[in-house]
Amino acid sequence: MSSATSARDLIYNNIDMIMANAQRLRAEETVSLAQLLTPEFMTAFTSLPSVAAMFALAGEARVDEAALERIPDAEWERIVRETTAFSSWADMFEAASQAWVRGRLLDGCEGAEARL
Repeated sequence: MSSATSARDLIYNNIDMIMANAQRLRAEETVSLAQLLTPEFMTAFTSLPSVAAMFALAGEARVDEAALERIPDAEWERIVRETTAFSSWADMFEAASQAWVRGRLLDGCEGAEARL
């Protein structure tokens, strides 16, 4: 079975759940960095065990927007390039955001585990 066929089947078999998840997703106002940069994401795309370890490389003990703002852009970009599969923070943030949305849309869907 091709990837397109399996994706189509996943959506067809779970359309009601996906629609309900989309409605819940629309109601969410903010997503923290810790929610976006999950342990699964960090393991898959970085050499670090967690987002906390990434922030620690920049001398920050907390993982939040305020800590990220305190880190000089050039230093953060260097950390991203040296410890992740991404060439920039923008690329990493985009990939993490897409993974988070995909995970939320497919939450509770039969057969979604293999697609996440």
